[in-house]
Amino acid sequence: MNKWSIIISLFVLFSSCKKHVENKLLGTWHYYYLSAADTGITQLWTFNNSSELIRVIHRQDSLFYDTATWKVDKKFAEPSLLEISGLDGYFDGTYQILKLNKKFLYLQRTSLFNGSSNGAFLRLEFAKESL
Repeated sequence: MNKWSIIISLFVLFSSCKKHVENKLLGTWHYYYLSAADTGITQLWTFNNSSELIRVIHRQDSLFYDTATWKVDKKFAEPSLLEISGLDGYFDGTYQILKLNKKFLYLQRTSLFNGSSNGAFLRLEFAKESL
């Protein structure tokens, strides 16, 4: 009986870790461009409870938005991964969550949407939007 209690406790603990990451990810994040060529453009990414990602891009003279799906993959003793699909070919893929707190989100892509790691490197940095 004691063995089963430990197994169930560990299962609940590790499944709640994934939920904790998902809850911290929810909300709107301001994407910061890492190249000077993209100044004057604002991107807001909103992660919803329904695993929907909404991206809004504000340019000086236009507004663009699209949607995608997201999923967190958290395994024991491994870093948290964020899978994004359906956004576009450039941002789709699997990202390692390097930093996630109340203010900042840092992602690093580890594989493309087709599973290939060749040419997958992409670093994204966000700050949480305050309402």
